[in-house]
Amino acid sequence: MNVSSWLTNSQIDRLDAELIMARAIGKDRTFLHAHPDYEFSAAEFKQIKSDTLRRQKHEPLAYILGEKEFYGRFFTVTPDTLIPRPETEALIDIIKAQKPHKVLDVGTGSGCIAVTLALELPETEVNALDISQKALKIARQNAQNLGAKVNFFESNLLENAQKYDLIVANLPYVDRKWDWLSPELAYEPKTALFAEDGGLELIKKLIKQAPTHLEKQGKLILEADISQHQKIADFATSNSFEIIPSDRQNLALCLALSD
Repeated sequence: MNVSSWLTNSQIDRLDAELIMARAIGKDRTFLHAHPDYEFSAAEFKQIKSDTLRRQKHEPLAYILGEKEFYGRFFTVTPDTLIPRPETEALIDIIKAQKPHKVLDVGTGSGCIAVTLALELPETEVNALDISQKALKIARQNAQNLGAKVNFFESNLLENAQKYDLIVANLPYVDRKWDWLSPELAYEPKTALFAEDGGLELIKKLIKQAPTHLEKQGKLILEADISQHQKIADFATSNSFEIIPSDRQNLALCLALSD
């Protein structure tokens, strides 16, 4: 079996098929484009078929490849961590504009937010927590691989936290009742995806805890579905926060401690 034939027969998205083949043969996609007649070895083809079958069953490509790109860098991911999403990169841009001195990433997962902030803002002290020891292991590995200095620690939301200029959180906010959920979500850790109270349970808990862990005029940056933003804003304004207006169409919601 060669590259061209497998692209015709794989029954998955062409890009996914190319990435699976490239990993199996230890080349990049440009090699595949230049060598469509490349014949796979028996071992290579066995790996390609196995990975393709996993993808046909809707397993996320990031778990098959073991990595996902975020803000121009590749992060190790496993089924113990949520897969970084491109839309979460907006949080990085917002925080960079704030130029905080001391940041906390709540529910760090793979560490993609914390590690990226540490690399993009080298003068900022970056801290990150997660309730999952398995996720923290992956986050620490990513920080080491990418040369980022991040202080990781285990905590249930802000139980073991100090005070910070800015807290960022991409907490579970998916409502199980949403009818547009992808079958791929079945492979990701449920505790990192779903929350009760229409997806807002943990976000509300964090909003209530945050004022005592933020410095004066501190900020809380959240990711949530746009359909949830108004409910979050209403809850936040009744719990010591004001909304920072934004004309950006993304999932980020910016809150600041009220004077």
